[in-house]
Amino acid sequence: MLGFKILPAILFTLLSTAGAADVAERRDDVVLLAERDQSCAYTCGSNCYQQKDIDQAVKTGYGLHQQAQTLGSGKYPHQYKNFEKFDFPSAAPWYEFPILSSAKVYTGGSPGADRVIFDNKGTLDSLITHSGAKGNSFVNCVQGKQQGKKPDDSKSASTRERVSGGGLLVAAAAWTALVLV
Repeated sequence: MLGFKILPAILFTLLSTAGAADVAERRDDVVLLAERDQSCAYTCGSNCYQQKDIDQAVKTGYGLHQQAQTLGSGKYPHQYKNFEKFDFPSAAPWYEFPILSSAKVYTGGSPGADRVIFDNKGTLDSLITHSGAKGNSFVNCVQGKQQGKKPDDSKSASTRERVSGGGLLVAAAAWTALVLV
C-alpha cells in the first residue's frame, strides 16, 4: 500500500524535473542563439565574425600593406584581382587578408578559407570565403547571420536529441516502477 502512495510522488517528481530540464535547455539555446545572432556582422560558411574581429583583420592587413610587408606563404595582404566580379563599394585596387574563425589575428601559416577585402585607404569592402565556392574561387559572405540557417544548428540538434532521449528515459523508468509495484 505504501508503494501506491510513494509511487505517484516519485513519478510526478521525475516528470516535472524532466520538463524543467527541457525548458532550461531550450531557454539556454534561445539565449545563446540570440547573443550570437546579435554579434555576427558577417557569416562566412558556418563562421560568425564580430565587427571588432573584422576591424582588427582590416587594421592589421592595411598596416602591413602600408609598410610593404607580408605574412605567410600566400604573402598576405596581397592585391585581390576580383576574378569573380564582385561589386565592391570602393574602386580597385583591393587587397585580401585572412580573417580566422578562432578570432585571432592572422600572423602566418594556414590562412583558412575566409578573407577581409579592403581598399587602398584601408576601408573594408566585404568579406569573402572559399567555403562553398568551386576550386580556388570565392563567394560572398553574408552580412549578419547566415540566411535560412541558425548560426549553430549542430548545437540545437544535439540539444533536441538530449531532450527527447531524456524524456524516453523518464518514461521507461516510470513504466518499470509501475510494473514492479
